[in-house]
Amino acid sequence: MQDSNDANFILSHAERLVKVASMCVISVGLADGLNEALKASPKETDDWQQAAAGFQDGTLMMAALRATLLLDRDETKVSFQTIHRRLKSVAVQDVLKQSLAEAHGPDDVFPPSRDELIAEFLEAYSEIDWKVHGRLTHFRNLGIAHLTVDKMTKSITFDELRKFVSIISRLTAVIQRLCHMPTVFREWMLEDYREIARKAMMKTPLA
Repeated sequence: MQDSNDANFILSHAERLVKVASMCVISVGLADGLNEALKASPKETDDWQQAAAGFQDGTLMMAALRATLLLDRDETKVSFQTIHRRLKSVAVQDVLKQSLAEAHGPDDVFPPSRDELIAEFLEAYSEIDWKVHGRLTHFRNLGIAHLTVDKMTKSITFDELRKFVSIISRLTAVIQRLCHMPTVFREWMLEDYREIARKAMMKTPLA
């Protein structure tokens, strides 16, 4: 019974998880593009510089907030961590694959197979740097979500956040394919939105 409940948990919440993860990846992509535009345009007006920096700050804060939500360890919450705790069970995998086969047919026509997708999810998850996650959670709790008397003593670099979210992007792509989600997430969204932001900010400003 528990195996069935765990498989149903994955199927029931996959679409919502993918949607939030998509917004997280888009936020980092936009922030990355804004960062490139700022570095490439040191002679732009003060107004342009302030606007670009403000946009970047907002997208980074949302990315950090969403990234911590997506790896929440609370069993009552929907996250990649609570999905992983269920999906690493072979018994849950068997129930999940049976449910997917009944709903969508066999997976032996076009690769990758469901077994391969599950293996890909577990491999990507194993690459998470939990020390970085700990610092990100500290930053989120004391630097974004709450205004406390405690001082913020930990943070992460932009490169660390980008690498962290690139793993989230891979996890998202797998869950979308495995669970046959009608969402439009693409694993290269991070690069797409980096280019969108960079090109938008590099355009000649209005006089």
